[in-house]
Amino acid sequence: MGASWRRALIGEETYLYSHKMTMKQPREGGAWEWHQDFAYWYNNGCLSPDMLSIWIALDKSNKANGCLQVLKGSHTLGRLDHVREDGQTNASSTYMAEALKRFEHIYVEMEPGDGLVFHGNLLHRSDANNSDTYRWGYICSYNSVANAPFMRVRDYGNYEPLKIVPAGSFVTA
Repeated sequence: MGASWRRALIGEETYLYSHKMTMKQPREGGAWEWHQDFAYWYNNGCLSPDMLSIWIALDKSNKANGCLQVLKGSHTLGRLDHVREDGQTNASSTYMAEALKRFEHIYVEMEPGDGLVFHGNLLHRSDANNSDTYRWGYICSYNSVANAPFMRVRDYGNYEPLKIVPAGSFVTA
């Protein structure tokens, strides 16, 4: 399969921009308010929103344990104004009030191993984990080589070529 799926989705040569675990512990994992990932990435020096993320459920993800929520089709709005509130950078409440009227609000319930591919401008959020179960996930984000950050703001997100190896290979650094 190689890099062809990433090129097909973004339209040009891509690289891994960032990746992380999202770990909502039982009765502990906090909520994330409505936001667009590109709002962060733009401030990191990426000019184009043609970036994507893949969220992979490692545990069952449902309403009770704070599953991802999206506004279907909201990526078409472009990058909205974001404001810093209570330690998070959120989409402006003025814009969110209108977006919530216009786009379908979906709870993305998933089984372990399921994945959601979404555009960098898709509005999304998640509630706190109010259940007795874990809600862990892995998120990896991709960018086009041509859209690599023009300034270094963070220690991640800068272009490094992906090295494709055959399945089952053992690779050392």
